[in-house]
Amino acid sequence: MEALEGTCQLYNDCACRNKKNEYIRLRKGVNMDEHIDYENIFTPQGMLGQVSKKPNLDFLMNIFNIPRVYSVSGFGTWNVGQHTMAVAFLALYWSAFNVYPQEKRDRLVTLALVHDAHEAVIGDILPFFKTAAVKEAIESIQNDILSAFSIEEDQTLHDELKLLDMMGFLYEISQSSPRGIDPSKRKLIKQMHARQEADILAYSVKANIDQKKVREFLKQMKL
Repeated sequence: MEALEGTCQLYNDCACRNKKNEYIRLRKGVNMDEHIDYENIFTPQGMLGQVSKKPNLDFLMNIFNIPRVYSVSGFGTWNVGQHTMAVAFLALYWSAFNVYPQEKRDRLVTLALVHDAHEAVIGDILPFFKTAAVKEAIESIQNDILSAFSIEEDQTLHDELKLLDMMGFLYEISQSSPRGIDPSKRKLIKQMHARQEADILAYSVKANIDQKKVREFLKQMKL
């Protein structure tokens, strides 16, 4: 889409031409180069721009007050804190299963503990709704929190952390129960569980993680 008046500025209307060469007017408030000024968001601990750089315990513990999107949609009662702990424990089990050295184990568990720390303030958002601007803000907030504890992202563990995150959701599904619908609909939960397990196995192939080991681990954990 081509802007007719240069870059569309926030709070100003502008006309644009779409692929059919038709002129349309964007509503007020649209910004083609959208940016979220997250630093000026209020939190109970202060302005987010300051709190994210020096997060206190109240700020981090708020993950236990943030509901998981999956539970918001009517399945179970899990919050982000529970998911975080599940992933961290799975990191311990996975490290023992693979006989990782202590340093690698501790690194993986640490990353698991903080992998969703940003959700303490922004909440759990479905990937489909994360615009480029939202992703940018999330990354900035997450990096602020990691820097506060001198934690650096470890690309060598990125794929395994993602795998464990997916396993954490698999466990969450197994612990859930539908609210407000016929109990016979548990068949739906079984379908979601099967799909998530299939996604985990597919990801292991994509990430070059031994799928046989992944299957054995899931079986050992009774997931």
